[in-house]
Amino acid sequence: MPSPTHSIHIIGLGSIGSFVAHSLRSLPTPPPVTLLAHRPALYQEFASRGWKIGLRLTEDGALQEKGGFNGELIGKTASSDPIHNLIVAVKASATVSALEPIKHRLGRHSTICLFQNGMGQIDDLNERIFPDVSTRPTYMLGIMRHGVYMRSPTEAILAGANGAASLGIVGNDNQKSRKSQADFLMDILLRAPSLNCERLQWADLLQAQLFKLAANCVLNPLTAILDVRNGCIKDNQDLWPLQGRLLKEISAVFQSLPELQSLPIDRDLFSVPSLKSVVSDTIDKTAQNSSSMREDMRKGRQTEIEYINGWILRRGKELDIDCETNACLTQLVLAKSRVGTNDGAR
Repeated sequence: MPSPTHSIHIIGLGSIGSFVAHSLRSLPTPPPVTLLAHRPALYQEFASRGWKIGLRLTEDGALQEKGGFNGELIGKTASSDPIHNLIVAVKASATVSALEPIKHRLGRHSTICLFQNGMGQIDDLNERIFPDVSTRPTYMLGIMRHGVYMRSPTEAILAGANGAASLGIVGNDNQKSRKSQADFLMDILLRAPSLNCERLQWADLLQAQLFKLAANCVLNPLTAILDVRNGCIKDNQDLWPLQGRLLKEISAVFQSLPELQSLPIDRDLFSVPSLKSVVSDTIDKTAQNSSSMREDMRKGRQTEIEYINGWILRRGKELDIDCETNACLTQLVLAKSRVGTNDGAR
């Protein structure tokens, strides 16, 4: 019987969570994987299908089903046993509320890997769930560059075969004593088929995360407000001055971040021309994609704007850097989201 320390729990069973779960169970000798559901309807959907997840490599590709999952309904069928390896794939704004009901199962023995957009979730978790440093879990970050969307609650579509992911353990060298406990989860994600993961050291991971955030700060709010696919942002020359102002503010914040002071990261990587190149490259690779924020707004769901452009605003305020353009976009998205939610409630 596998050791409990080699069991994996996944919370957030949307596109990314389902894709990761399917890939883990595709290993030649897969680990035990438990799917944590918050909603009874979703739990029953999985139970009725024998706890299987389907994946298609293209829209019309053959359905590849993987089973053998365990299932728990948070607050009902959930165990009280310790959770050693937790993958979090809920929306950034739902991170604290998702982990609150299971916080008694998490602690120093746990590794938590966040596959999410935006930044600031770990700060929220430390403040509201794990305030005691001595009992705090080890954190990992996963940066997903695959295009995945859901056809049904138990079936995901992988849009394209050229995606990749980056993984790394949060922190610096003086935390090495705690990193060994994350080795199991790190190693098994690196071996999981389809994920195409690479491991990065903390400085490189933080750099990659900031690059992704810069692209998201431009693409997500603009595609959501205009209701267009990613490629339209590059094609519309009327948006270029707005993008320039956004990136000027983002560059100023990135280059002033105190957490970069002790890391071997070249500040010129966060210059406006460098960030423009990152955004342009992201658009070229995802031109036909519909951003997560656009999809959230279309479906009347809460967006992650407060962990994307909102993170720039919070850090800018700390650093006394004016981020008026990011503030305006944030307010526009929040206002349009409220209208969409109210319309959907009628």
